[in-house]
Amino acid sequence: MKRTWLREPGYAWLGLGSLWLVGFIGALMRFSMAFFQVQISEDLGVSRGFISAAWSTQLFIAALCAPLGGWLADRYGPKKVMLLGAILGTVGTGIVTFGGHQDLFFFVGYGVISGFAGIGSSATYLLLFAWFRHHRAKATGLLASASSLGLAITTPVFVSASSLTWRDAFLASFVLGILVTIPVILFGIKEAGSAGGKSASSSSTAVQPSLAAASTGTTVKLLPVFIVVAFALFACGFNMGTVEMNLVAIHQAAKVSPERIALSMSVLGAMEIVGSLVMGYWLDRSDKLALMSLLYGVRIAGFILLFMHLSWSPVSFAVLFGLTYLSAIPGGLLVIKEMLQGKGQQTGWLLLFHQGGGILGSLVGGLAFDRFGDYQALIGLDILISGLAALGYLALFLSRKRDFHRKAKNRYAVDSHAAQG
Repeated sequence: MKRTWLREPGYAWLGLGSLWLVGFIGALMRFSMAFFQVQISEDLGVSRGFISAAWSTQLFIAALCAPLGGWLADRYGPKKVMLLGAILGTVGTGIVTFGGHQDLFFFVGYGVISGFAGIGSSATYLLLFAWFRHHRAKATGLLASASSLGLAITTPVFVSASSLTWRDAFLASFVLGILVTIPVILFGIKEAGSAGGKSASSSSTAVQPSLAAASTGTTVKLLPVFIVVAFALFACGFNMGTVEMNLVAIHQAAKVSPERIALSMSVLGAMEIVGSLVMGYWLDRSDKLALMSLLYGVRIAGFILLFMHLSWSPVSFAVLFGLTYLSAIPGGLLVIKEMLQGKGQQTGWLLLFHQGGGILGSLVGGLAFDRFGDYQALIGLDILISGLAALGYLALFLSRKRDFHRKAKNRYAVDSHAAQG
């Protein structure tokens, strides 16, 4: 008899722990590009537009690789694809680390080779959806907390130790990739389709019948659902490109003190953990469409505060955006999984839209600063596209609600007619 914990198989929780460790280590790259943009620009003697171009190139290649990775995961298994992505990512950081800190090696290592690591981007979600039946959203929330906790811990360490630089962060990422990430994937992750993974995945309709039923014979057609989720993930990517690539620079341009910037980044990391757990809990229990609309509404409020540049804007934005930061992707993918029974290739295409948004968010930030000397245009775009994403989810929710009322009314009329007959 298989060992279970909280109605899930033991190997699922072991696999989640392994993925969590991989995500924690991956936070080093996220921190390096978010916190050291100015220093990297100065050390390499390049513009911020060049750094944005490297970031955008990495996202662009990762976006193109996402559908291919989803197809390969369907064919050969998510674990093998994730391992390939980890190897490519480690090679990329190695090129940056040992490339003499030249701008060309930085661009090739980070912008190109690390981009190919995106081939494993959909594998994580496929593994979790296959392992977990009752706690899928919670599992994705716990996994998302890994990167956030890594950010919350890494930021004060590098701020307090002024001798540590972006070069040290890349070196640490390379070493940990070889010693930890690759072995953990090899020995800590179970193949998704084995030992019950298939049954967990195949029972998704039974777990969330309301969403699954809503996709059959209703006014909420399949294509509009895919379009809304795809655009929402694009908006999420744009938001993330803004925050991960440009948030520190936005605060610096607004003359925010380094101490307050460090505080806001730590608060952002901590609130991402809280938000991922809270949203994961509610995604397992409430209407996902309504909750996702609310999520983007909270993001709008955060970006409005950031646009205003008040004295308390940095921390306030960190609280509001942190609450929603890591839930937009799993929330959207759960909607697709349960309404459209999405597979790996479909997940890959959706992640392509997310990566595309990240490309534009990071690239527009650098270009906007070079053109206008500030980031106000970028923040304004974040407000606009977040508003459209919120309206899209709200429209799906209202459309499904109207259809439920119509079907209930029709059933009542049929029952009344039968009773009279």
